[in-house]
Parts: sequence; structure tokens; C-alpha cells
Amino acid sequence: MHTSRVIGLFSLGLLVTLLAACGGGGGSSSTPPPSSITLTVEDPLGNFNTAAYQVGSGSWQALSMTGTTTKTATFSLNGQSKYGVAVRCSSLVVKVIQATASELPNPKLECSSSSSTPSTVAFTVNVSIDASLLASGDNVCVNSTNCQSASNTVSIPLNLEAGTRDLLIVLADSSNMVKVAKVVKGVNVSAGGSTNVDLASADQQNPVSFTLPTPPSGYSSFPAALIFYASASNTGGGGVNASPTSYRPVSGSGGGDRYTALLTAAATNGELQSFQFFTGTPSLAFPAPWSVGSLAVNQTAHPSISGLSYPGNDLRAYQIGLQIPAQIYYTATLSNGWLGNTTNYSLPDLSASGLLGYTAPSSGSGTFEVTALLSSKPILVADESALLSFAAGDYLRSARAFTSSYTVGGGNINLP
Repeated sequence: MHTSRVIGLFSLGLLVTLLAACGGGGGSSSTPPPSSITLTVEDPLGNFNTAAYQVGSGSWQALSMTGTTTKTATFSLNGQSKYGVAVRCSSLVVKVIQATASELPNPKLECSSSSSTPSTVAFTVNVSIDASLLASGDNVCVNSTNCQSASNTVSIPLNLEAGTRDLLIVLADSSNMVKVAKVVKGVNVSAGGSTNVDLASADQQNPVSFTLPTPPSGYSSFPAALIFYASASNTGGGGVNASPTSYRPVSGSGGGDRYTALLTAAATNGELQSFQFFTGTPSLAFPAPWSVGSLAVNQTAHPSISGLSYPGNDLRAYQIGLQIPAQIYYTATLSNGWLGNTTNYSLPDLSASGLLGYTAPSSGSGTFEVTALLSSKPILVADESALLSFAAGDYLRSARAFTSSYTVGGGNINLP
């Protein structure tokens, strides 16, 4: 397990890929559902084309958006609890959300994201390391970036956002397993500034071991759980694996800080992911896979799916994706509450010129997938704001069934 692998997987970007097509967290059970819905579309690069909406089970209608980089539109629910919103972006990308107002009162869709990075300032962290902790090949990192060869005194030049931030300093061995992890909180980061950090022998906490779950039949898993630490302010964090089956507790951590364990397993036409947020010793588990052949799909431009009956009280939403390269990239997120007791669903045909105005493919091959999203929290989509709200004891899991041999007009198929 390489540090670069751990660093890459720690990014929120990877977390969001669970359900990257749509945005917006969930509603609160204590908040009355709204009488109207406001759709927000983020589009700093100008890829938005058009939008549509649906109230209850009524007909879809065109929706006029206002704004530039952030666009909004509001429509009345007229006493209904269910709604749908949809956008077309970059000509070929279609994104749909269908939910209830109590589950998702604030839907958000993204047509583009800014390619610019936050402004940063040069800042130096000077790390003094107790000689008893050092060995040949060790390196030291701050927030899993700009790792340097370790010695008694190391200066680590960084580019950080200015302001008050937390810094995770990690000493790792030649195999990139963490020997010492320490968080320094409330550091004032300013241009040309610096801070001094001591890694003492007392900062070396005993590793905590955990048991890897056995993947379901037909699935193989990565032979480790990747463990990450995040401070309560979400400004400091990084990988803290001491081995594939243990992690190094962070010296200086406190209330609101948490660890995250990532598990993955894959089969020929299936994928499982689990994020467990914890303190102490994690109890790890895979979600149940889709039963073989449980999903029936007709291979059309707007396919119908039957068998949407994934078990579990923690089921929050399904995401359905169809990609026919150079023709259509269609993603729909439908909430468990919107679907209700129905187990059948069809991707809405919004190709009419008065709606989204795209050309539905009449032929071609690509990919198709159905993902069940499970969580201890009432979220429909794993966007960044939702993920940052997870606390110890929460979890986010997904079960995906897919095919890379979807052919428009090719008849009925079963997944996985």
C-alpha cells in the first residue's frame, strides 16, 4: 500500500464519485416539507443548456433558470409531495433527480465545476523528530502532502489556504506505513509564515487493529481497509494506516474528529463500497450485493428497469446511469420515498424540443448501471457538504450492478 494511493483515496473527490452526477443533501425529519422547490444549478464554465421539472406524477414542463455561474428556479408543489428536476449540460449530458420534498427540499445539480484552485500562500512547517522514532527510509508529511525524507529536523514547504487550519503531521516508514501521527490545531496560516511542531516519543500511539470482513460470494476485495483521519474543522487530515489491518491513532485528536475506513469489493458485473466513520475500533461490513439477475432492463434509449427492491431500512436512493459515447450521458437519482412500493422505473424521455431537447440514440453501445445508496443519514446524494457532516458511527455504502455491453435496441437483459 503506497502513500500516493492512500492520499488519492482520501480526497473528497473519490468519495463523491459514489454518486457524482447529482448534488444536494437530505432533508431533516424535524423540518416540515416546503410548499415549493428551488433548484440550484452550479455552472461556472457555462455548460448549462436547459432545464425541466415535474410536480407529482404530472407531465414534465420547461423550467426557466436565472443567474450566471449559479442558476436557480423555483416552482410550486401545489400540494404534492413528489417532484422531479432535470437539466441538460454540454449538449449530451442529462441529469435527473426525482424525490419527495421532505427527503430533498434543496435539490442541486452541477453542469460544471470551476477548474481554478483556491488561492494559497507559502507556509513552512518545521518538524523536530525525537531520534528514537527515526529509522532509515522514513518520511514525514503534512496533511498527506509534500512528504520529505525524515531527520531530526525537517522543514516542509507548503502552499496552504490562509486562515486558521489544522495540520496532521505523519511520520511513515519506508513502506509508507504510519509510525506516528499528530494533529496541531488552530494554526494561523499566513503568507511567508511558519510553525514549529515536535514529534516526541509520547506522540506514538499504539496501533489499533481491526478485522476485515469476508467479501460476498463471487466478489474479491482489496486486502486492506484504508483508514483516514479528519479533524472536526475538516481542515486537517490524511491516511493513517499502520498496516493493512490497523491504524495509528492521532496524538492531539479530540471531540468531533473522526476516522474513516474504506472497503471495496468487485465482481464481474458488480461493485461494493463502504465508508465507515468511527473512533476507537471500527466494525467493518460490506453491503449486500444485488442478487444475480434480479434487475431486468430493456435496452432502449430510455430503458425501463424492474426489480428495484434492494433490501434494508437504510436504503436512501437509487442512481441509474446510461452512457452511449458521443450520444447520451444520462444519470437519474430517485429517492426511496419517491419510488415508494413500486419496483419498476423508466428513465424519463425528456428529448422533446420543449423540454431538454436532446437527440435520443436509436442505436449504439455503451454502459448501464444501477446503484443502491445506503446510509445511516437521510441523504440522497454523497455531495461534499453531506460528506463533511458525517460523524463517528455514521456510514455510507453502495451496491452497484452494471454492464459494459449495453446495446440500444438489443432486447432485454438481466443484471448483475
